[in-house]
Amino acid sequence: MHILLVNDDGFDSPYLPLLATAASRRGHRVSVSAPDTQQSGKAHSFTVFTPLMVTPSAMEGAAEAWRVQGTPVDCARLGLMALCQEPVDLVISGINDGYNAGLATFLSGTVGAAREAAFSGHKALAVSIEAMADPRTAQLLADYAIRTAEKLMDYPLPPQTVCNLNMPPVAPEQLKAPVVAPLNHDYYDDSYEQRVSPRGVTYFWLTFEKPLDHYAEGTDRWYLEKGHPTVTFLGTEPMEQGKFADFPLPLK
Repeated sequence: MHILLVNDDGFDSPYLPLLATAASRRGHRVSVSAPDTQQSGKAHSFTVFTPLMVTPSAMEGAAEAWRVQGTPVDCARLGLMALCQEPVDLVISGINDGYNAGLATFLSGTVGAAREAAFSGHKALAVSIEAMADPRTAQLLADYAIRTAEKLMDYPLPPQTVCNLNMPPVAPEQLKAPVVAPLNHDYYDDSYEQRVSPRGVTYFWLTFEKPLDHYAEGTDRWYLEKGHPTVTFLGTEPMEQGKFADFPLPLK
């Protein structure tokens, strides 16, 4: 299988080589098309009126790799349409440093890049892990993501559907069983702090999200808080997650 890896945290994210080497160990061809700089929160934006600068690079586990001065969706589009030397079977976007669960899926560049791949008819997997995760759990997630991608190739997904995988930051031995779960609908509890520069110019700085005390029972964030990896299938219309109950989820 030929896997195209993209992300929104940038080419230098430590999680990209984890995915690339995990895929190559299982015999897959790997290509990487990733932003040159951090591009979180770009959702489905892509570049229209300016050229996209691309620099060939190298990454362990990858047959070919490029740094793209563009958004995550730019990276997916370029990889699929222009850069890859062989047809791509599946796109994996991630591993993102931080959850892409609940309403964050509509804002995420990670999910946006996977969605672009799904729009073009490719199987697509978005992968995220909560910040400050145990490195052993990140390695486990990389291996698990590749095995999940392999299962996606033979699974009858509706057209233009993204498989969105999130992993809690707990140690591997503390992980509970993966579940298919719907999106949580709570919005970010953040704000902007107003400041004044030394030159008297007013500016605003985005504050960190405040964690909620609770999440709606049975949703992706609710399961993640309890230590379960979650899978949510995202389409162009709201999707009943129960129809995917037969999707194989074992961690090992």
